[in-house]
Amino acid sequence: MKNFGNLLLACMAALLGACAGESAGKCDAVVRIDADSVVNRGYIGNGVQWDPYALDYGQGRVEISDADWEKLYARLDFMRPAFIRVMTNTTSVVRDGRLDRMRGFEQLSHILGYCQSRGVTVMFGDWGGSLMDARAGTVNRTLLDHAAAYVAWLVGEKGYDCIRYYNLVNEPNGFWSAADGDFDLWAKAVSYFRGRLDAEGLAGKVELVGPDAAIWGPEEAWWVSRSRDELGDRIGLYDIHTYPSKCTVNSGEYTRILEAYRREVPAGKKIVMGEIGFKFVEPADSLLQAENLRRAAAHPNASTDDSQMFVYDPMYGTDMADALFQTIHAGYSGCIAWMLDDAMHFKEAPDKLKIWGFWNIFGDEIFGAGEERVRPWYYAWSLLCRTLRPGSDFFAADVRGAAGVKAVAAVKDGRRTVAVVNVSREPRRVRIECPGWERFRQATRYRYGEGLMRTEGDHTLLPDATGLRIDFRSGAEYDMPGESMILLTEQND
Repeated sequence: MKNFGNLLLACMAALLGACAGESAGKCDAVVRIDADSVVNRGYIGNGVQWDPYALDYGQGRVEISDADWEKLYARLDFMRPAFIRVMTNTTSVVRDGRLDRMRGFEQLSHILGYCQSRGVTVMFGDWGGSLMDARAGTVNRTLLDHAAAYVAWLVGEKGYDCIRYYNLVNEPNGFWSAADGDFDLWAKAVSYFRGRLDAEGLAGKVELVGPDAAIWGPEEAWWVSRSRDELGDRIGLYDIHTYPSKCTVNSGEYTRILEAYRREVPAGKKIVMGEIGFKFVEPADSLLQAENLRRAAAHPNASTDDSQMFVYDPMYGTDMADALFQTIHAGYSGCIAWMLDDAMHFKEAPDKLKIWGFWNIFGDEIFGAGEERVRPWYYAWSLLCRTLRPGSDFFAADVRGAAGVKAVAAVKDGRRTVAVVNVSREPRRVRIECPGWERFRQATRYRYGEGLMRTEGDHTLLPDATGLRIDFRSGAEYDMPGESMILLTEQND
């Protein structure tokens, strides 16, 4: 017992020592970055789901104006996504048994054209409708042939070699999926489709993604291990989807769940988060879910079955940052947020939208001008796309002290970024230390949170300060209000 008491005193002394300086004893949490411990190498990048738009919301077909396309491009240019997922249905480009490549191409050309011109890596794919018959246990080889020919046309003839990955069937482990949870059926389709891609000349150009499973706990990790063992090199990139509860992420339990899937990925392969968003599924978040449903019911155009109404609140941005930081530390190589724009998908009826986006591009025209404005979490996610760049290496960032503080530290081309989020509702004074780093000499600081953001024009988040000299060797302290984030970066271009 005496030894335990001495150990406890030593730990307390170490923590207080970490807070030494002009604000000694006042810090609530200490972030210690280990410049000798890389936890994640060769990052693919962060981004968003950007699908073709519904365009018919119950009052006849509409078109996205040139002005709105330019608005979308400008907002994405500020965000600088590196990784975008685009899902379509092959059935929409097949008529009378023939592939009609130009059907719907005008809209898709805007999306893929943007990605091609900005060097964005694209995960393209088919939602899975009609690609297989789960009840009969059969795959539709004719439709898979069309799907392979279509992507070959996009990559080859149209020149969209930004398409690096193909996602065959969304969330095949789910009862809502075309595969209806049948791994063998999905694997049969993957094996056949890989052969068709190779026959179309896409070997080494377009890799297949899998298993694309939607998970809530560690129990479905066998989808990754069976993909590894039975499909081998047919899978070029592993991915899962998560819609965790707020309490699961904020408590840190999310990391344990993610690690269960990362452990099953074979050596030499990467895993990414193919979709991420929050759903209040745990009892501890029941009040949030009740409020979410209340807001959806009060909104004239919200799907009450599939909307996240807290996208209007700054809290959603800090929660997404928390989830991203844990995803990175768990060894995932990229993260795609669900989703860009409310106008892409509807659920119960054409005018009942899946509200999950950064905005609704048809706000001014149809759904109300306020819906077209960017929502707070756009700024948080944009910072994390702009500065946590492809090719980044991430370093261990241990946080001690008050709960609710998470951090990430990245280096790309010798330029460093540190981001810290406080997801608690209480203000925290946070100290950041890295004994192995030289001084930041021209750093930019951004702050995110209620009342903290300096914005300009339609979508630009301005820095809180520029040209900063920051010495993390001796430690730097920052006051962080509840539900806020601070980001310090040398990535100033």
